[in-house]
Amino acid sequence: MATVIQGIPALHTPQIRTGFRLIGAAVAAFFAERARRAAILRELNRLDDRDLRDLGLSSYDFKAIANGSFQR
Repeated sequence: MATVIQGIPALHTPQIRTGFRLIGAAVAAFFAERARRAAILRELNRLDDRDLRDLGLSSYDFKAIANGSFQR
């Protein structure tokens, strides 16, 4: 015969709620950073060859620029 557990009190602790808030904040930060990178890449893709040459860039540099790791 199986017994039924009437709720688990440990799941209602403030630490669990704080953990879920932190996870939610991390997920929101991830998507915000992803959107920021996408916006940068969209802007860079609008540049033509002449603009890129004037800036001293190539399309191979786009990913590094979006990641913030581009160095000259």
